[in-house]
Amino acid sequence: MKTIAHIAVPLFLLISSLSPAAEAPKSEEKLETTASHIVSGKVVEVTSKVEKSKIKTEHDTNRDTIYTITVQVEKVSKGDAAKQGEQIAVLAWTPHTREPSGYIVESMKQTPIFLPGRQGQDVIPKKGETATFYLTGGGKEPFELVTPNGVAVDKAK
Repeated sequence: MKTIAHIAVPLFLLISSLSPAAEAPKSEEKLETTASHIVSGKVVEVTSKVEKSKIKTEHDTNRDTIYTITVQVEKVSKGDAAKQGEQIAVLAWTPHTREPSGYIVESMKQTPIFLPGRQGQDVIPKKGETATFYLTGGGKEPFELVTPNGVAVDKAK
């Protein structure tokens, strides 16, 4: 019994040290330098669909929720692909389904191991909310939120 634990724990630590970690939230300064565009506006619509993950591809069953957020741009602070008064589509994602990265077997019981990884967006704004959006892309590419905290929803109503 101890032998399994002596092997499993170091193996788990080795594997988890090699996997990509979840992203820490970026500071406002880091968001501003990472974003190619910064816009503020009102969320007109939010749609979502679940599709095969393009982020975690090691299992065929991993799925992500892809959001399309339609924003009525009220202010442009950075970038030239979005204009005040127009509506833009912004993409964001969150994990939907993840397969375990492995198992620890002890006393004929399998315990799944879920290793940390990219987590997508911390917050998905709701229809009617106003927010500041820190974006990449634009032009020929779709706008995407900077992960993991590329949207700051206004608290005041």
